[in-house]
Amino acid sequence: MNTLGLYLLMYQNSKLGYIRYFMLAYQIACFLTDVHLTLLMQPVPLYPMFGGFIVGVLAEWFDMSVHFSMMGVVFIVIIQLELLNICFERKHQAIANTLRTHILPVWFRMPCYFACVACPIGCCIWFHAVRLSKDEQWDLIRKDWPQYISDFQNLSHFDVYKKTWWFVFLLIITVLGGLFLIFLFVVFILDILRMMVALKLKISASRFQKHKEAIQSLLVQFATSSFCLAPPCCLAVIILLELEQAQLLTELCILWFATHSSANTVSLLIFFPPYRNFILKQLRM
Repeated sequence: MNTLGLYLLMYQNSKLGYIRYFMLAYQIACFLTDVHLTLLMQPVPLYPMFGGFIVGVLAEWFDMSVHFSMMGVVFIVIIQLELLNICFERKHQAIANTLRTHILPVWFRMPCYFACVACPIGCCIWFHAVRLSKDEQWDLIRKDWPQYISDFQNLSHFDVYKKTWWFVFLLIITVLGGLFLIFLFVVFILDILRMMVALKLKISASRFQKHKEAIQSLLVQFATSSFCLAPPCCLAVIILLELEQAQLLTELCILWFATHSSANTVSLLIFFPPYRNFILKQLRM
């Protein structure tokens, strides 16, 4: 599904203009997320502790630890959401420059772009800071879960974490960060829709249609991304509250998140006219 989405963006959406390249970068990030979560590593949570083990190429072929594999997921997912936010920002500014209104100054945009670069790096450093050494992990297991020692001895790749205030704060920031991203999406969408009313009177019908199609695509991707922002936030809440069915709920969150890219492409094929027309044309042939 991601490959189809990449093909349609590269060869069937020239009317979208330069925004197409930001959307292409977002689609590539979705592709990398799917590959990482299905082929390179598959996380398996270990309830009732904060930890898990992995199977997949990274563990079996390259002997990579759970911690660094999960760090890769954290990095790619943050990049993915930032790219979608930038897509909205660039489209918002393209319309704003045409109307000469709500133009974001350079002194404001540059620190925001810098924050987009710093955020995934900072989150990965923070996540690495809460990691325990293998000796500390074994001490924690012997102290809190001695009944599982023999089970852990049969696992070649696992990591467990201690519920410190630093770790809890990281989980809280995860939830707040997800809510903040949704807030930014909503702000951009509402202002774009408001400006589109005025834009229709100032540009040709063909140019307006190009803007309209780009916004339709972004709205569909916003809907699917918001739908799939929920699993990481829910996962943080599950860990914080230590719910009874945490094992099952965590596995469902991972499964839910893994459907994101496919759901995104299918939604575009159904609700985005250029994609839909292309598929219908191919079916008639």
